[in-house]
Amino acid sequence: MSSAAADAGGRLSVIRKRFFRSPITDYRLPFTVYGLLLTLLLASCASVQPVVKIGLVAPFEGAQRELGYDAIYAARLAVREINQAGGIGGYRVALVALDDGGDATLAEETAVSLTIDPAVVAVIGHGLGETTAVAQPVYAEANLPLLPLGDPPFTPHDPILLPAEFQTAYNNVTPFDETAGPYAAATYDAMQLLFLAMAEGEAESGAISRDSVTNALTALKYEGLVGTVYQP
Repeated sequence: MSSAAADAGGRLSVIRKRFFRSPITDYRLPFTVYGLLLTLLLASCASVQPVVKIGLVAPFEGAQRELGYDAIYAARLAVREINQAGGIGGYRVALVALDDGGDATLAEETAVSLTIDPAVVAVIGHGLGETTAVAQPVYAEANLPLLPLGDPPFTPHDPILLPAEFQTAYNNVTPFDETAGPYAAATYDAMQLLFLAMAEGEAESGAISRDSVTNALTALKYEGLVGTVYQP
């Protein structure tokens, strides 16, 4: 919820406490109070930005869970930064992170679940060759673009070589000040490429959708932390 909506909600709470002390059968609200409540409600609704989602699928449990945690903290950092900058074309960005446990069957199931949500316009995942291979046809059928984490150009990178500013920012989004791992930069770069595609797609078509992101990604390249990244 936006800060304006939160403020409106707080004011509504104060109004309720003031005018609803007595049972509603014993006390009727003045017409002006109804008007004030309606005005606050409309203001809070108008201030809420539409949300567009990016899916992230990786193993967050099991032997490969470090890969997943590398990815999710980098993705959270990217989402935090873009929303603090105002979002993209009037949209706020949300991250939908799902665990496939490095299991091919679960990878397919998570892919299907992401295709069902129309607000999901792109996916980063799955980190392992076998899980990505199973999920990729599912995304393709739904025209949902996938940036394959773990495959070129989104491959592991020595975190020692990453800029100090990125490492500090990454540490600040982790609950226990973890340091960036091999998949942190690749995930962050994939997010930045998608943000660029979303912005270009919105500028071209007037909306951020699977189609607009897919079209923008076709010939798009981004100079990231680990070099040039693009949709393979």
